[in-house]
Amino acid sequence: MDIKADFLNALISAPKLFPGFQAEKFLGQIYDMDDEPDSPFFSALSGGSITALSPFSFDIRSLDCYILLYTKSGCGKLLIENQVHTLTESSLLFFDCHQRFRFDIAMSPWKYDILFLTGKNLPDYYNMIPEKISITPIPPYSETAFHFEKLLFFAGGKSLSSKLTVSTLINTVITGCILHHLSEGESSPHIASYLTQMKDLFDTDFQENYSLDELQERFHISKYKLCREFGAAFGMPPLQYLNRKRIEFAKHLLLTTSLKVHEVGSRVGIDNTNHFISLFKKFTGLTPLEFKQKSRE
Repeated sequence: MDIKADFLNALISAPKLFPGFQAEKFLGQIYDMDDEPDSPFFSALSGGSITALSPFSFDIRSLDCYILLYTKSGCGKLLIENQVHTLTESSLLFFDCHQRFRFDIAMSPWKYDILFLTGKNLPDYYNMIPEKISITPIPPYSETAFHFEKLLFFAGGKSLSSKLTVSTLINTVITGCILHHLSEGESSPHIASYLTQMKDLFDTDFQENYSLDELQERFHISKYKLCREFGAAFGMPPLQYLNRKRIEFAKHLLLTTSLKVHEVGSRVGIDNTNHFISLFKKFTGLTPLEFKQKSRE
């Protein structure tokens, strides 16, 4: 598939663009793909990080692919069948492009990451979404946000390991979106508010140091009860969940920055470098430097 040619031919009218932005930049980086129509893998045709200013508008007839679009700041709009869907900050769009659609900027600058996807099983996944338009809230430090960052990092790789990694990450991200929408229509067991508050604390302020005694004092509940109920609700004890969140963000920093190991540890709230390396290896099986080198390979 020639994504650039197909995209330019699918434009219904000339896009309205701010100075210096050419239409094909909407696609991001175009990846050199092997033509394998029967490939079992999900793969990315193109993608990248986009900063859009006003004016910014594309009216597209249809494309033979799907889109994942994660809004990092600002706001965009998707118009389809005379309905407007707002793409707010920290939201992930999963969209079927086999129909007429239009993208517009709503709040400038609109910063987002985008991937154009292909894969013979993508229609089956998309049909699982009840509303047919999937816009999922994704906090910046969530695992799904990290997986999307990794997708941008590995997309376009030609080795078998890269293809497997990209396909697995696409599957993980899309499955998470589907489960979110399915769960909205299902009844779920009640989780005490202090448990969700504690989880939100770990998700957004994981750089801070916490102890069970401090959490007990903060929530006025026995630390033993907090550990038991948090584990039952979220699958692991609170401090293990916190450290897992820290290591996930550390992996993101190792992949996307040039920070040294001790600087990464400090960024995630672990100032003792030896402890950070030990904890990182416990969760990943690799030291931070081994993880970074393996990712490069």
